[in-house]
Amino acid sequence: MNRRIAPPQPFAPVDSAETAAALARGSAIAFWIWGAVGLMQAGLVWFLATPEHEAMRGTTAGFAVFFAAMAFLVGRVQWRRPNRLLPGFGMVWAVYELSALSVSLMVGAPLGAAGLPGWSFGVAGAAMILCLLLHVGGLRGATALAKDGPTA
Repeated sequence: MNRRIAPPQPFAPVDSAETAAALARGSAIAFWIWGAVGLMQAGLVWFLATPEHEAMRGTTAGFAVFFAAMAFLVGRVQWRRPNRLLPGFGMVWAVYELSALSVSLMVGAPLGAAGLPGWSFGVAGAAMILCLLLHVGGLRGATALAKDGPTA
């Protein structure tokens, strides 16, 4: 398997520095997925805003673009210098997003931003599950890298 494109399984044994680096970089991929979902939601808010949500369109889309840019930046940092802090943060955030989505579904509350189509929440939920798994692997890989010392 080409480890530069796809990280190994998040729960696979970390048997080499190469596997640990690939797992740690999987967390960067998760941040980029999160950013892509944020951009998708920003585009949906911008282009599908209904007249009653027109006033909030720019602010909501801008907020989503800002968070997507931050996710892309954090992903770049994790790719270049894998560490344990960012995958831990990503895991906590993904669990928060998934729990908020689950509670909204259970109580019948509106999901996310007003005016988004229902399928976008399914895409976001599936992406958060994928991101959670990649962050778990990223934390395992970064921990193994920290035990072995810095690698070039």
